[in-house]
Amino acid sequence: MTVLFDTNVYISFIRDFSHSAELLRRGTRKYLSAVVLMELWAGAKTRRAERLLEGLQRPYVAANRIITLRPSQYISVGQFFSALPRRDNELRKKAGFLNDVQIAFTALHLGAVLLTEDEQHFGMIHEQLPALRVRYLAA
Repeated sequence: MTVLFDTNVYISFIRDFSHSAELLRRGTRKYLSAVVLMELWAGAKTRRAERLLEGLQRPYVAANRIITLRPSQYISVGQFFSALPRRDNELRKKAGFLNDVQIAFTALHLGAVLLTEDEQHFGMIHEQLPALRVRYLAA
């Protein structure tokens, strides 16, 4: 099984080792979204946090499993936002939601199961992208 973890899963793991069973599970092909990596680095405010992230990203770099979107997928992300109902206009302006949509498209591209704690954003995204396979983890 191919899996992609949302940023919040790594943050919970760093804070209190939550989701360690999922992150360390054998028999899965794990990928790291470049968007998730960007969000993690944006939150690294100490040298200790930087060392943790360097250690976290090292195996993904070594295995060439840090994934970015292709130009055609960015077009699809733009089309996704264009098709959002008017009631979601404020959500379009939030960087976190934009990042989550990019993470979702990355998971779709890989054919991966996306593991996240964020039922609100990914529930809405899944409504528009029913092919997205999402598994929610308890926060």
